[in-house]
Amino acid sequence: MKKYLIIPFVLFLGCTTTKESTKKSKSISYTIGFYNVENLFDVEDDPLINDDEFVPGSEKDWTPQRYEDKLIKIGTVILNSGQGEFPLAYGLCEIENKAVLNQLINTEILSGGNYAIEHYDSPDERGIDNAFIYRKDFLTVVKSTPISIDLEKLGYNDQTRDILYVETVIKNTKKKVHFFINHFPSRSGGQEASEPKRMEVAKVLKSMVDDIAQNEKDPSIIIMGDFNDMPENKSIREVLKACPLEEKCYLNNLSYPEAKANRGTYKYKGDWNMLDQIIVSNSLTDTSNSIHVEENKALIYREDIVMYNNDAGDASPNRTYGGNNYYGGYSDHLATYIKLIVRK
Repeated sequence: MKKYLIIPFVLFLGCTTTKESTKKSKSISYTIGFYNVENLFDVEDDPLINDDEFVPGSEKDWTPQRYEDKLIKIGTVILNSGQGEFPLAYGLCEIENKAVLNQLINTEILSGGNYAIEHYDSPDERGIDNAFIYRKDFLTVVKSTPISIDLEKLGYNDQTRDILYVETVIKNTKKKVHFFINHFPSRSGGQEASEPKRMEVAKVLKSMVDDIAQNEKDPSIIIMGDFNDMPENKSIREVLKACPLEEKCYLNNLSYPEAKANRGTYKYKGDWNMLDQIIVSNSLTDTSNSIHVEENKALIYREDIVMYNNDAGDASPNRTYGGNNYYGGYSDHLATYIKLIVRK
């Protein structure tokens, strides 16, 4: 029998109240995360997308049993990152369709969180989308929309993932939070050759952020995703203008501390890459505000269950597949998350 490590905390219906709570003001800690789940496909053949690798009898030999196993593993990571609480919300990428999301949130592991879904089919050539799951008992979605990216104007004959924008309000408060879930174009063809694609997505994203900043005073904006770039690359630093906290930019990249410590969410040729990042507007880094990020940094979920150690003792994410070889792991990426403090 396969075993999955679920951290043994007590699950509450609500979220954690911090020690600073008083009768007049309660502080609640919410987990918000992002996870590239490495090709979460069901076993059905969809003629409208390129899913031929992920059907029974394919070279990958994707089966119902392997699919169900992966759902449980993804749910385990999401739950465990909440340290005993169901996370408030998670951005996800490499999702095939809404059906797999429904099956994910209805697994035994996540069903108690009473999650809802925001998802749109994207034009991506691989048939993968971005998605947002959230606890509908604690978060209200005001609106959501996919933001399309036109790469053809740059001369690329490519289709890529939409940015998913979700405007929310934390229930029992009037606190609005804007979410952007991203999966920037890959480095296929080389980092430099493909960089203009990622810079174009960052340009569109920056425009959306600027619009919100012009229309709201001190908005709470959370940008998350697999950017296929590092925090210091052009798409993040020069176009999106997301900086380390000490530089006091409008957008603060909370993944910088881990990146500077040579940690990351994806391993390539033996080196850690911080491809999956969480970036927030500066109001969320001010601990005097009624809504802010705890310790102003993004964490990485890298417990032993999601890691693989080779013969030399080097650890890397325990992936589902390597080429067509089935390893039975979780994902080739690690999840990243923040703790959001909200004072009522």
